[in-house]
Amino acid sequence: MTFRRARREVQLTGRGGTDFGPVLAYLEEHRDYDGLIIYTDGYAPCPAPPQNRRTCILWLFVSEAHYRSCDPKLEHLGQGAYLKRSAR
Repeated sequence: MTFRRARREVQLTGRGGTDFGPVLAYLEEHRDYDGLIIYTDGYAPCPAPPQNRRTCILWLFVSEAHYRSCDPKLEHLGQGAYLKRSAR
């Protein structure tokens, strides 16, 4: 696919209060998904592992520091990665 009119920059705003439970509960009800990306700072209570182990989860952290701090707590739930900011 070619995205000729895609935006080059997107601004996201978060408000805190993350709860991963509803997302993982949704996976339990919709087992046809083969992958899920959760973009997060990682600072939230670690959820219980879902029964649905078919869906691969990628924990995408906002920075390397957040990744190093939070990934060990979540690695039993999927793979972790972080976004590296490019120098401008």
